[in-house]
Amino acid sequence: MVKHYIPSTLKEALEALDKHDCYIMAGGTDLMVVKHQRSGLIPNFDKDVCYISNLEELQYIFEDEKGVHIGAGTKFSDIEENELVPEILKQIIHELASPNIRNMATMAGNIANASPAGDSIVGLYLLDAELELVSVNGSRMVPIKDFIFGVRKIHREKNELIKEIFIPHHDDLNTYWRKVGSRAAESISKITFAGGYEVENGKVKDLRMAFGSVSITCVRDRKTEEKYIGMSVEELHNHVEDIIKDMGKFVQPITDQRSTKEYRYKVAMNILKDFILTIE
Repeated sequence: MVKHYIPSTLKEALEALDKHDCYIMAGGTDLMVVKHQRSGLIPNFDKDVCYISNLEELQYIFEDEKGVHIGAGTKFSDIEENELVPEILKQIIHELASPNIRNMATMAGNIANASPAGDSIVGLYLLDAELELVSVNGSRMVPIKDFIFGVRKIHREKNELIKEIFIPHHDDLNTYWRKVGSRAAESISKITFAGGYEVENGKVKDLRMAFGSVSITCVRDRKTEEKYIGMSVEELHNHVEDIIKDMGKFVQPITDQRSTKEYRYKVAMNILKDFILTIE
């Protein structure tokens, strides 16, 4: 029989996870879809469930000298409205699902779901976000790029809980966001792209390019980015076809009910080109 645990503190939640193999539910907007059965039947949970949506210890946003800290229980709508949150994440959240979903869903849940079409994940890759995972044994920090390793595959021990998303300061980073879906809003992504750059004295100081929905995980390659850092803006524009060729090696979309792989690849490269040519 499936058991349900509703802890009143983070300590109680960690103790429950240490003793029982549980699904962790905050907003439930991803998990309930995955476990959905046909109308009239209860969700098909095949193991215990630990509910954490009521834990105020996980609902916070604050800033320190290193960056912005977002509690794992913080709802997307609260993240979007907070002045401390980087603008690109607000843009992404604004196009994510419906207002009702954003009022329930959490960024940590989007990360743990580890879908290649998870919009917020692309922005977090771009911003070098890290996750704090906690258990009764202590805590550890993991870069998001190392946490997700496949479709719905994450490096989380059974007794661990995502406690926080940490985003380092990037005060001078100019950002660019594009989402392609069947509709302008409330649509599962066919392609997402987040770009970032810094230019100082006419030369590229930083360059970042991250794609979603084109591989089993978010695509970002630091070696490719570093190849073009130090160029003048004019040189960067002149190398746009080389950048497309270099990044194109990592873009390996599939054909599914939403789009074909050929369409996804072409659109991804067009968006990348537009991003590079907007840098000034």
